[in-house]
Amino acid sequence: MVNVLVLGSNSGGQLGTSDKQDAHTLITSTLACDARVYIVGGGNHALAWLHDGTQLYVCGSNTDGELGMCTRKGDNVDTELMWKSVKLPGARVVQVACGWNHTLVLDEDGVVMGSGCNLHKQLVHEDMNRIFGWTNVGLDGSNKFSAIACGMRHSMALTQSKVYAWGANRSGQLGVAPHTNASHQICVSNELPPISMIACGRNHSVVVAQDKRTVFVAGQDKYGQCGPSMLAAGSWRSFVLPRPAKKLCSGWDTCAVVLEPSEHEPYNVVMWGRADHGQLACNVDAKFSRELVNVQLANVVDLVCGSNHSIARTSDGDVYAWGWNEHGNAGDLSLRDVYTPLKLTEWPSGTNRMVAGIGCGYGNSYIMLDNLSNSLSNAPEAHPNT
Repeated sequence: MVNVLVLGSNSGGQLGTSDKQDAHTLITSTLACDARVYIVGGGNHALAWLHDGTQLYVCGSNTDGELGMCTRKGDNVDTELMWKSVKLPGARVVQVACGWNHTLVLDEDGVVMGSGCNLHKQLVHEDMNRIFGWTNVGLDGSNKFSAIACGMRHSMALTQSKVYAWGANRSGQLGVAPHTNASHQICVSNELPPISMIACGRNHSVVVAQDKRTVFVAGQDKYGQCGPSMLAAGSWRSFVLPRPAKKLCSGWDTCAVVLEPSEHEPYNVVMWGRADHGQLACNVDAKFSRELVNVQLANVVDLVCGSNHSIARTSDGDVYAWGWNEHGNAGDLSLRDVYTPLKLTEWPSGTNRMVAGIGCGYGNSYIMLDNLSNSLSNAPEAHPNT
């Protein structure tokens, strides 16, 4: 059995705790497996998959088909309150990405499958508003993808160097002219250098070039999501990071990068964007920061973002949270927003404190425990999701 400590919103049962009660303190959720898992969530649903990609688990809301369950008319499952093992959509799972109520799964063959809400064509198909059961969103299969990302209502996928996008585009978040939803995959990086990382916010998208330092952002800039950028190619704006990126993440209106370690600078996370709920892990005078903010947390090995909160794991195995905390998802029992990294220390009595990984839904947090080893060195360095 794998134990997962969970926090935050549970209105769809996405914490897998057999009820729909929010968790304001860390409580245990259990998956019936004997291997380490990754977890990612959306608005009211969550998916977990084994590190070797051989098993997929789901919990939470399936109102729009976001769990990929049930294809027979009249037989749609609305909610799973416990983690349920389900059939793989295709080959072994490499990555899962969640929008508010749609889900993408990338398999080892580079195929992208999707299920859930399709009102904004975030699952490509033009003639369906909701899809119950996995469907191939790669269409003709001519592209082999290596990474995926979901915004609230749009989707992106990366080949070895090119970015494809589809779905909602009211703010130009697809990297092309705004106001028209895309019901087919568009290559949106023709004017950009080869890309290595992708992430999506609510109404923006962010990518990092293969040089690991050049950032491109497209879409809404109301909260400084485009950072200290200048106009670059087409709808994309760009700027350069202080040192190479190790991982790229995005919340609804913020962006974050885990930087490569430096002997001279122990702090290795930079963020920019919205800040009015502590999203940037600091108190700022304005509601957002266009300039890069150094998160005052050293030796971060993994970082994941919810809608307006973030979770980080450091090299010594400690877990920190900050940001919007209405549901207790950032770890403060008072439910007040958290403006500086808060070390999560109030663990259930008797809990194994060896952390194998971290995950986020839009309003909740997951800490995957290492029940299989006594050594942190065997734990994964980072969650695969951007």
